[in-house]
Amino acid sequence: MVIRKFGILNTNVPNDVMFYGIPFPGDYLINPDGVVREKLFLPDYQERAAASQVVLKDFGSAIDDNGVTVTADDVEAKISLSGSHNFSGNEIGVMVDFTVGPGWHIYGRPLPEGYTPTAVKFDDALVSEQSIVFPKPTPVKFELLGETLPVYQGNFKAIGTLRLKQKLPPGDHTLGGTLEFQECNDSLCKMPRTAHFEIPIKIEALTPGTPKS
Repeated sequence: MVIRKFGILNTNVPNDVMFYGIPFPGDYLINPDGVVREKLFLPDYQERAAASQVVLKDFGSAIDDNGVTVTADDVEAKISLSGSHNFSGNEIGVMVDFTVGPGWHIYGRPLPEGYTPTAVKFDDALVSEQSIVFPKPTPVKFELLGETLPVYQGNFKAIGTLRLKQKLPPGDHTLGGTLEFQECNDSLCKMPRTAHFEIPIKIEALTPGTPKS
């Protein structure tokens, strides 16, 4: 059996039910030369990764041009989803493309008390889980402060995932969130900023399965 040979038999399904023998839900990403570039399988068909999320993870690009750009002072962040059309329970990819103006920096983690690390957080109205992974910041010694702090400068990307809630009503929705950061240069720090954003997203209706005769 092909499913067994690939090692993807869904062992969560008891062998005495009608669906026994189905695979774990998932995706393969295959190169043109036939080499498997990535695979992603999950235990539950109701919570699965969108295929577009795999593409974003491996190639760092969204399939749809659905991003919104947040601009505040000398910091710009384009926030994109791996796809604008999804189903309830989908795990979708997120990419945040940052540009920090010349001479300025924003902070990473860990930070001493009194500084604000850069963070992107989505509202929980549509989202049940989220994880945004930032690249490793660069430690920079600030002579005036007498401290070495983790910072981001220039251009960098953060990539992560969101899991949509189950049983969301089909139709057009707005996925809201906040970008938090503190912008500084070698001699001064501005007040911490919180910028709000909204991304349109469409929840598709699930198609009922064909009744078994």
